[in-house]
Amino acid sequence: MQNTLQSTKTFATKTFATKTFATKTFATRPFTTRPFATKTSAPLLLALVLAGCVSAHKPAANGHLALGGHAPEVRDEAELRAFLDDLEAQEFLVSIGLGLEEYNQWRGNSPHFVAEFTRFSNDIHSRRDYAVVIDQWHGKVNDPMLARRLELHHRDFLQARADPAMVHALSDAQVELQDTVDAFRFDVGGEKLTMTAVTEKLRLNADRAVRRAAFMASTQSGAAHADAIVACMKLNDQIARAEGFPNGAEAGLVMQGLTRAQAIHDLEAFEESTRPVLESMIAQAKRDLKVDELQPWDIDYWLYLQETAGGSDAWPRDAGVTRMKDLMTAIGFEPEKMPIDVGVRDVPVGGIAFPVRPPFEAWLLTNPFSGSDFYETLFHEYGHTLNGVLIDAKLPPALLTLDEGPMSEGIAETLGHFAYDAHWLARAAGVTPERATQLERVGKMQLLLWLRRSICLNAHFEALAYDGLASRSNADLDALYAQSYKRFMRMDLPNGRFFGSRDMLGTSATYFDSYLYANMVATQLREAMRKEFGVSDLSNDKRVGPWMVKHLFAPGASIAWQEKVREATGKPLDTQALAKYLDLR
Repeated sequence: MQNTLQSTKTFATKTFATKTFATKTFATRPFTTRPFATKTSAPLLLALVLAGCVSAHKPAANGHLALGGHAPEVRDEAELRAFLDDLEAQEFLVSIGLGLEEYNQWRGNSPHFVAEFTRFSNDIHSRRDYAVVIDQWHGKVNDPMLARRLELHHRDFLQARADPAMVHALSDAQVELQDTVDAFRFDVGGEKLTMTAVTEKLRLNADRAVRRAAFMASTQSGAAHADAIVACMKLNDQIARAEGFPNGAEAGLVMQGLTRAQAIHDLEAFEESTRPVLESMIAQAKRDLKVDELQPWDIDYWLYLQETAGGSDAWPRDAGVTRMKDLMTAIGFEPEKMPIDVGVRDVPVGGIAFPVRPPFEAWLLTNPFSGSDFYETLFHEYGHTLNGVLIDAKLPPALLTLDEGPMSEGIAETLGHFAYDAHWLARAAGVTPERATQLERVGKMQLLLWLRRSICLNAHFEALAYDGLASRSNADLDALYAQSYKRFMRMDLPNGRFFGSRDMLGTSATYFDSYLYANMVATQLREAMRKEFGVSDLSNDKRVGPWMVKHLFAPGASIAWQEKVREATGKPLDTQALAKYLDLR
């Protein structure tokens, strides 16, 4: 499994869905920063927006919202709908450019205009006259679709309560941080390596000293980026307080449809309930590796040995895209007809999906990992792109986007879990049913490790770090991170600036939490399909695709994600399906 990334704050710069290293991270964003691509070039779009700024302070004519113009008088629902149509068209324009530029940023192309387009997006959502109209009508309309649009805009325009200069300072800092992270190279034994290469050394190398060096290399990134990350966190905290929240963690989680108290409770409950399984894994790894004490750089290598214990690779990289398309065909999608571009490229996250212009085009980039990591990430990111191209095209722009993080990532994980599904492995990899069952168990152990180490650990640390953040030093945060590591990994973390290697803390506030809820969503969705279809094997059932389109993809953001889970599964989201899925005793 790989890591996770992304922010849902409207002033953040992420507009895609991703999976990040050594943890799993994928992400979605509200419409305001969602990339929508056309053949129009970003420089041309930049010129169009700049030209529109001429009218930035002109009153609206005939009720029409001019580009950058003052909010018109809104007296009834018809005029409100017209206002939102014009507003969303402007958001749409900016989103096209931002999405194109973020794709270029992640491909390493320079120069790019991410900072400029993010500023335009923030300019829109800092408009207090627009926020006044939205607040006046929020919760007071009868049309459910119009009410949902207002709900999303109300959330996005909270930033209008903050100083626009502070919002711009944060988004500029986030873009700069992302660029430096993208360009960073790690020194391991004299080699300059990307994060992908470091991850592969940590996972595949039999030499324990080499693995330790690979693990400790993350402190190089930590030392280089910690100050920038903390600066972003403090700006985020100040903005959140101006918006009326107690701190930055509360504000970020509201953007995911969560609360800080709920998230902390669920993180700690998950840690407690899965602790026996992790401790049994650690004990077995110590026996298998014949070491007195398992260290942080040992467990990934042990899991790799479990994957390859049968003497062959069940997840060959070269066959990954072909197998993925075969699986999608088997479950009722038509991958050859999908306007999806799949790229395998060394990027500083596990994988990234860009729902470029829902529902007409989507792109994904996935890292060339080895083993099940590559397949799980590929399937997951393809789930994001399917979501992007199978949304109902008739939805208004504010709803023509993916859900908040927990649901968007949950839909992607619903497909990601197929990577180590025993039924699929038996057919695709040609292994015996017994070996397929063993490999599924290894996949679930990897998922458990990823959720505890890369998701819950970092989410818990982040939630606590925002308490008194303004007065915290980097040394304070080092100590807090070590405490969280000990709690969630049941082993000590060596000395070092490890929290500074988690750039998501600066670029994608509180997005880590989404992945725990995403796996609750994924397991509950898969359980509901098996029950409804009366089968145990979903990997060869053509009803899966149409079911996902009907219940998950087509509605876009027109339904709150919690209600979408309820409608699809017949009950609210709970922990039962995930607990059952990860019960490896």
